[in-house]
Amino acid sequence: MDDITWLTNTTFNGYEQSFIIAGPDGKTAFPATIEDILRLNTLCISQSIIFGTQVGITGLLFVILMLMTKRDKRQSAVFLLNAGSLLMIFIRNILACLSLNSIFYNFYNWELAYYPVGPELKHAQDVNAAAEVLGIIINTLIFSSLVLQIRIVCCTLTHTAKIGITVVSVIVALAALTIRFALAVLNIEYNIFGIGTSTIQQFQLLTHMAKANNIITVAAIAFFSAIFVVKLAFAIHLRRKLNMKQFGPMQIIFVMGCQTMFVPLIFAVISYYTAVGIQINSLVPTVVAIFLPLSGMWASAQTANEKLVRADSRFHRAIPIGATDLSSAKAYSSTKTSDTADTLVDDDDDLPYHGTASRSKTTARSEDMPREMEMARDAEMGYLRNGVVVDRTYSVRSD
Repeated sequence: MDDITWLTNTTFNGYEQSFIIAGPDGKTAFPATIEDILRLNTLCISQSIIFGTQVGITGLLFVILMLMTKRDKRQSAVFLLNAGSLLMIFIRNILACLSLNSIFYNFYNWELAYYPVGPELKHAQDVNAAAEVLGIIINTLIFSSLVLQIRIVCCTLTHTAKIGITVVSVIVALAALTIRFALAVLNIEYNIFGIGTSTIQQFQLLTHMAKANNIITVAAIAFFSAIFVVKLAFAIHLRRKLNMKQFGPMQIIFVMGCQTMFVPLIFAVISYYTAVGIQINSLVPTVVAIFLPLSGMWASAQTANEKLVRADSRFHRAIPIGATDLSSAKAYSSTKTSDTADTLVDDDDDLPYHGTASRSKTTARSEDMPREMEMARDAEMGYLRNGVVVDRTYSVRSD
């Protein structure tokens, strides 16, 4: 075929040219444009990328979380909430991907707003309604996990302060869930089961409710993350005063808390500058659900790599020095206030690291030799002043 040379007409826009579609009666002519085809094509591609990405990342993280979490931690409330939110997001986005192949995204039906009652429409409505209900469940799991972890991180505060923060956290979570529930009800009624029959006023109400949901959801997540960040910032500052400057689980939770506070805000802002229906705002709960267990696994790996502090005297008192397997049962427990393992500095395995005095078979303790015990305490404080770090770490989301 010979190459065709086109002459450009600057006053003509090829995407605006129209063509005729016959209506359902086979007679009525309905004009459509190429731009309409491109708009639906962009909508489908954008949603498929966003939903597919969420399916992949949540599915992979769920498998990793199940493999890396010890059996005794899998029964804790925080783990169940975090794992449940990942699983629900995975299922919800699979349903969303399935809906892209439904009658809702057929160009002929979409252009004419014609959705005849039948098995195909009923299937599409059921799939989208199920995905919307899962959205409520996802937010419930995420906010429940955040409230529970707020209670854990504030365990060192006074009873009044802890109760006050918990009550405020519950109120914020309930407010966000109420708006999300109302949005789901309106979306199911107007946009799913009422598709093709909803009025302009109903559509505007749905749009305003969606914007309100985005704002209050991001604000609630930022509120919880701010509590994490402020509380851990004070704890890290105190540890630095005690010459505990190593990068540990507390710093990890602090970093992830900052990300949890700002990253969802970025996606929420982007959603206001994209075309309607792109579903970028669906990434907000996904980001939070990913950061919660991811920070715990990072903190666990950092804790496992920390070296135990060894003493040069068998008369040192027992010093808890960081999380080990002895404390694995407390890692995800909502009833524990810390994850500090009671690992002793001196035991039989430490003999090769001690001097000749520690290799003695004498079993006498401080009750028999108070003078030696006092000298041991002085020696311990001297080691602390010389830079020996005793890491009494605890974590919020994992060990």
